[in-house]
Amino acid sequence: MTTSVPNHFLVFVPGYMGSLLKDPQSGEMLWLDPGSILRLGLDEWFKRMAFPNPLEPIGVMNDIVFVPPWVKQEEYGRFFNALREMGYRVDGDERDVNVYRFAYDWRQDNRLSARKLGEAIERWREFHPGAQVWIIAHSNGGVVSRWYVEKEGGKDVVSRMFLMGSPWDGTPKVMRIAWNGADMLMRPGIDPLGIAARTRALFRTFPSLYQLMPVNNRFLRDANNDDVDAFKGEVWLDNAQQREFLLDGQRFTAELGDAASVETLCFFGRKKPTLTSGLVRALAQGTWDNIEWANTTAGDGTIPERSAAHPHAEHIPLVVGHGDIYVDPNALDKLRWELIDKFGAAEKALVSTATMTVAFDPDKDAYRENETIWLHATVSDPQDAPLSDATVSVQMAWDRPLPGDPPPAQPPAPITVKMVPMQRTPGKFEGLLYGPAVNGYYRLTAQVSHPDAGNARAEELIAVETLPT
Repeated sequence: MTTSVPNHFLVFVPGYMGSLLKDPQSGEMLWLDPGSILRLGLDEWFKRMAFPNPLEPIGVMNDIVFVPPWVKQEEYGRFFNALREMGYRVDGDERDVNVYRFAYDWRQDNRLSARKLGEAIERWREFHPGAQVWIIAHSNGGVVSRWYVEKEGGKDVVSRMFLMGSPWDGTPKVMRIAWNGADMLMRPGIDPLGIAARTRALFRTFPSLYQLMPVNNRFLRDANNDDVDAFKGEVWLDNAQQREFLLDGQRFTAELGDAASVETLCFFGRKKPTLTSGLVRALAQGTWDNIEWANTTAGDGTIPERSAAHPHAEHIPLVVGHGDIYVDPNALDKLRWELIDKFGAAEKALVSTATMTVAFDPDKDAYRENETIWLHATVSDPQDAPLSDATVSVQMAWDRPLPGDPPPAQPPAPITVKMVPMQRTPGKFEGLLYGPAVNGYYRLTAQVSHPDAGNARAEELIAVETLPT
């Protein structure tokens, strides 16, 4: 039986619109900074956002994204907070962390994004010799990741893949965006007139959009209930370039198929109103006049269940929306099991470097005011030999309010204590703190130093709640 978590690092690949993009010439962030729309004006902003105008990814979206009807999703920052609480090293120099964010230009061909993902993973592997690569991908990020695994050699590198609301056969919602455009943009103060036409024209320039069109599911019907081929671009698209993108999108999905060459877990939402079909009203000359869209509850609000449930993956269905599946408590509970708990790891914050392993754990997750917070740590070398001559100090710092509480007028100052080596148990250390008098989440940071093995840091998050007066 496995008794410890396999040595690994995580790579997170965000979904459509989930990466920040900047103009490389001006340095101005275009996506997503609503202020750039006001500064540049709508015409200039749409011009710069259109593909193939070059934009650079500069990070993963940490704020809420809401662009009806395309996307509404929670900030990815909450997901990274959850990983911190599981004991992962999310922040700091890329040589020291074990969670990496892969930002990419989501407008471009997903093949190119997949190749860049592979390049990034090769660089990160240098910092973790012998470690497994586990990918967590949301929405279109799963499409990028699967292309990397199946078509770019990633199956020889990646050990496990966790897909969050990711389609294997697209979503009809893409067709709605390509046909209707978006109902509004991002700011209520911006005149909505012309937004639908502008966004329709903009999205039709993105090669990746067409790679999310359903291929195996004929989701369009005519008045006689006969199938309508969505890939007849000559009857609804504007030009030859768009029609080529459409046919390439069809090839992309067909080539990618539904293979799963590595262990794949598929988290998908259901029982949410989801666009699943359309009725095409055609004109006499063969062009389309209108599409009447229909919703069912067989999906997560964006991806139909039939596309989100990958045929060769382990299925984890949840009653959850597409844009918050990665922060849903049930999803995170299952993810934690798959990442850590199923391996029988008792330690929450387990940190491994090339020269040292640190297990750091307070005795509980939640405390009352003035309650004793017992701290425990174990320090060893990679062969599990104890490092008794290490020094361990722990800082407790206020992090954020408890749910429903306002921030305090004055957060308490950080407190640092030195942990004491246990004489009868080499490599073990203990210490204590006391629950502060201010409600909130507190971050415990253990700094470990050894004269030969160097330095390491482990973190835990606890909650402190004062008794009502």
